[in-house]
Amino acid sequence: MKNILFIAGIIAVITMTSCSNKSKPAPESRTYETGYNSSSTATNSVEDDPFINNSLSTGKVVYSCMGTRGDQSSISVKTSDASNCDVVVLIKNNGKLVRNAYIVAGDSYSFDLPNGTFQVFFYGGRGWNPNKMMPNGEKGGFVANESYSKDEPISLDYQGLEYELIPQPNGNFKTKQSSASEIF
Repeated sequence: MKNILFIAGIIAVITMTSCSNKSKPAPESRTYETGYNSSSTATNSVEDDPFINNSLSTGKVVYSCMGTRGDQSSISVKTSDASNCDVVVLIKNNGKLVRNAYIVAGDSYSFDLPNGTFQVFFYGGRGWNPNKMMPNGEKGGFVANESYSKDEPISLDYQGLEYELIPQPNGNFKTKQSSASEIF
């Protein structure tokens, strides 16, 4: 089998929205086109891995988190099916994981959050292995094309933030490279 090197650029369109208490966000005119470059390597004999075609359902919480109460703000993520990679979105507040969800390529998911400052991390790949050990004792991870990236912290106050992840070489916004140890 061949070793495969997967390099992807992603464009994420981030839309900030404001909303009044207890209502859905209404788009503002403030839109940021963003993208991130992530590089990943697949393992030897990736296609032979028993989990290569394994996937979870969108919205599945895969890692333990402390959670927070409140729904005044939101973060939504829409993925592209063209990437052929699923993504786990992890949201931290003050360095602690407060939300996470698995999103199948081509699907979307929205997180309700209290007002506050959050940092969004993206863990992407193919083939979900529920037994894979991750840093800090978390279980579950991709078997191929893993990528780790993050956005800058963002403060939300009765606002919504939307990421639209679209495969795009040389996107015009670069999220920072991250790692499993930083995310978990």
